[in-house]
Amino acid sequence: MGAVVILVDTNVLIDFDHYEFDLAQSYVASMLSRAELELGIRRAPSITERESRQTKLALLDDWVDWLPFDRAASEGYGVVAGGSALTGARLRGKDALIAGQAYSLGASLMTVNTADFAAFAAVLTIVAPTPRA
Repeated sequence: MGAVVILVDTNVLIDFDHYEFDLAQSYVASMLSRAELELGIRRAPSITERESRQTKLALLDDWVDWLPFDRAASEGYGVVAGGSALTGARLRGKDALIAGQAYSLGASLMTVNTADFAAFAAVLTIVAPTPRA
């Protein structure tokens, strides 16, 4: 059986060193998440925090494959956002974009905030990260 692809949400990436990752899985992340992390560096409240965030992003650059948000991802966004709108679910734009990208890949979505993605559960497998012991 091949590795399961898991698209990792921004909130997991921020604290990736707090979680266990299964080597049998294949982890990817959206370039949208990388953009959020870049913004986080620039909004850091101190030089020390900015440097810490830059170091963490450099580690992530070595660990994860950053996927562009392409046409397939935009079509996936239409599917998941349109479907959740039909249910009356409240929707955050960034969450819907990342969920749409996971959908387009046939990937599971790993997030700390599983409830934020409940609107997509009918079309997308949502998983929580495993905290380090």
